[in-house]
Amino acid sequence: MKINLKIISASFISSDEKCDALEEKKLVPKMMLRRRLTRGAKIAIYLASKVGYEKERIIFGSAYGEVKATVDIVESIYNKTLLSPTAFQNSVHNTPASYLSILSENQSEVTTVSDLFDTSLSVLKTGAIKALKGDRLLLLNVDAFNFDGVKEMNSYSISKLESGVALIVEVTDEKANISIENIKNSEISPSLWQMLEIYNKSKKLDNPIVEIEI
Repeated sequence: MKINLKIISASFISSDEKCDALEEKKLVPKMMLRRRLTRGAKIAIYLASKVGYEKERIIFGSAYGEVKATVDIVESIYNKTLLSPTAFQNSVHNTPASYLSILSENQSEVTTVSDLFDTSLSVLKTGAIKALKGDRLLLLNVDAFNFDGVKEMNSYSISKLESGVALIVEVTDEKANISIENIKNSEISPSLWQMLEIYNKSKKLDNPIVEIEI
């Protein structure tokens, strides 16, 4: 089965260590909420603002989840120190999408996908099926794993430790002009490759439409 998705808007951000200029104060005016945000949540909220997110249903993907929060918890247990309630709250995969929903007062469906290096492709396939309902969707894929000890985990020697891609899509009967070729990018986690590929290709087209094979 093949489903064609029209790319309404797209955005991408990445950094070797920490993405700057995420406009937190503008996008999250409440200081208490802003202080609780994880790096992944800040990236997700920023990307959503760039693609014109308007409370659409969300398909959120993260291969590694909130690694830093999890590391903080493990270190507290190991060192027998008091666990941080915020770290505990933020240690789940859907944290960025949840903060985005709270901030936007979104009551629509949120689906979280984690499929290691196939996460990006799984987000696209899940989004394509969900899009058959006829409404627009926000597809988000974020990984932020800049934490002490990342070198031991980073077997791919990825240089960009924070990255995210956002797409606003809707199903269409129009002919596709983008196909997924699984183009590799040595700087970015493989978990984002397919969505990054679509972002790069869509920038060159007036009416980008990608074919997703289910």
